[in-house]
Amino acid sequence: MFKIGDFANLFNVSIKTVRYYESIGLIVPKYIDVYTGYRYYDEDNIYTMQDIISLKKMGFSLEEIKYFNKESIKNKIKNYEQEILNLQSKIKVLKQFSFKEGENDLKMMFVNDESAKGKWSLLGIAENKEEALNENFMEDDYNIKELYLMPHGESYWVISWTKDTIFIGGRPNLYEIIDDKLYLTITDYLDSKNSKVAVYYNVSHDDYTVEDIKQKDNVNVEFIKDERVVGTWKTVDYINNSASFNPQKLQSSNEMLLLDKLIFDYNGKVDVSYTCGKMFTTNYTKDYVINLILPDTLCKYTYEEILEKKYLIIEWKSGDYVFGRVINGYYVLEKID
Repeated sequence: MFKIGDFANLFNVSIKTVRYYESIGLIVPKYIDVYTGYRYYDEDNIYTMQDIISLKKMGFSLEEIKYFNKESIKNKIKNYEQEILNLQSKIKVLKQFSFKEGENDLKMMFVNDESAKGKWSLLGIAENKEEALNENFMEDDYNIKELYLMPHGESYWVISWTKDTIFIGGRPNLYEIIDDKLYLTITDYLDSKNSKVAVYYNVSHDDYTVEDIKQKDNVNVEFIKDERVVGTWKTVDYINNSASFNPQKLQSSNEMLLLDKLIFDYNGKVDVSYTCGKMFTTNYTKDYVINLILPDTLCKYTYEEILEKKYLIIEWKSGDYVFGRVINGYYVLEKID
């Protein structure tokens, strides 16, 4: 797999361009480490980028590429044929265009470090220690904006610690404290020799508990009927970005989907069923499902009609949101009655 910089260099485009294509749903990284922000791209992503570049050269807009199908080519050919004869070479290319379907828990004795205990807030990400000390920060997708190091190394979310080491998702990352700033060396998921440095400043050396740091939404909201959603909705996809859904190119297989169905009634109730067989009833109001996954959460949904079908795209507020203030994904459901 390729990291984002190497992937961008393959096509002589900027990292910013790759990120923009992801934000509008044209390309989806093969894997995103949600805690460090590293993105990885595979052979399928290469084919997708080749398609995007080829279609752009053929005159397609990014919006057209997103919903690209065989009819798109036919319509574009007709437009070119009606415009000027010298576009015939491009039309031949379009006619030949091919379609693609398409932790280890490290246990060790806790050693206390009073200078580390407490709450830390992210100052920035640097390429190395020298750049970090000079506060020469770079743009990065690293998602752990706040860091809590609790007494006795108590773990929360994907974070635990002992003196000199912070574990993220079970992977050890060394830290150093200089002038009340914490310099955390983040190791690459695939290449341990590759790393970056997250710099945090201290907010407090107080003792925190898990309950202290939970993000809680105000779930005491008034019920507002939304007739658009009344009925049964079946999960069809899970996406990283709310703008990246494309019904013609689903990103997740059925085996990966946890949420199965949502059934909304007229009175603010919604029946929730999971693929594992778990079922329960919760509440909704216009634009939100209440306590869909975890208590004290409001999962915002958006209603969309694409290619004559109705979809809900709904936030998946898991522990990443409750503890990390991060929404890592969205479920997409199609209305089936």
